Amino acid sequence: MATIVFADGVDPIKGHRRGIAFDISQAGHIAKRRPSPINHLTNPRMLVRSLLPFTNQYFWNMTNGQKTAWANLAAMAGVTGPFGQGGHQAGCAMFFKLVLNAQLAGDPIYANHPAHNPVTPPTWLTLTRIDKDTIRVTFTASAQWVTKRIYLRQAIPSPGHRNWKPTDGYIAQYSPLNPNSPTDFTTHFQHIAGWNGRYWLGTQRTCGCRSAETLWDL
Repeated sequence: MATIVFADGVDPIKGHRRGIAFDISQAGHIAKRRPSPINHLTNPRMLVRSLLPFTNQYFWNMTNGQKTAWANLAAMAGVTGPFGQGGHQAGCAMFFKLVLNAQLAGDPIYANHPAHNPVTPPTWLTLTRIDKDTIRVTFTASAQWVTKRIYLRQAIPSPGHRNWKPTDGYIAQYSPLNPNSPTDFTTHFQHIAGWNGRYWLGTQRTCGCRSAETLWDL
């Protein structure tokens, strides 16, 4: 956003001109990028929404012991913040992410999570926005790099503060099994220059176990 001053004899303008919005605020006349509407009803988002009721009911029909096991796994395989900090994750959120990922990729679904600890992810090197539709991931594969996919979750981009919705993060793009570096992902939501974007990066094996996730802000 920029404050502008009109020269003498020039009438102030309001409204939109070629993607720029002109308005008046307490600071005077301003010009800012015109927000572009986001299609909230994309096919991938609607697909995930259609899977959520079944997935939710499946989880709540589990025994208390199964739910506790998922909660324990969620505590081990959470989300790593941009400064290395961990984040709390509920057992149902862990189950949703794992099962939705599996359903989207056509992998098996497991009610009982694998008994061992989370798998070791690759060493993530960079996450780069190539253009408004493409995100590129570079990494060094780990010793456990077998029957794995990379999952890139994306929240809806925003021109202002980050106000993410839980279901936004469930919309994941997945790679082929055992991908090579670099790997490109076509995002579900276009990323407009100057807007805030949040991404979660992790791996998941076809046996149902997964790694902790790393959070990226672009």
